[in-house]
Amino acid sequence: MSDLLENIILKGLGTIDLTKERVEELIEDMVEDDELTRQQGEEVLERWREKLHDKEESTREDLDEFFEEKIEEMGLARGRQIEELEEELEEIRKNLASLRSEMDDLQQSE
Repeated sequence: MSDLLENIILKGLGTIDLTKERVEELIEDMVEDDELTRQQGEEVLERWREKLHDKEESTREDLDEFFEEKIEEMGLARGRQIEELEEELEEIRKNLASLRSEMDDLQQSE
């Protein structure tokens, strides 16, 4: 992963941590100021966490899609494609060795 991309991701995660702390502080302040009951505060915090989790999943899917597109645009092979090519190459090598052996046998019989 490029340093730039890694820094962007790390900064995003840091922002999420700061936001999480700030949301928890705000809810706690509202509970202390009797603007919310403890139960309401916990419910609000749980809904916020669920939304954050959903957004995280959505972001992960978007990133996966983005990188898949970039890999395809760049013409880079994926791991499974490389494995398939290696298997095909091995099969071709076996066939070539077999053909060479048959040619040697034919030449010797002449």
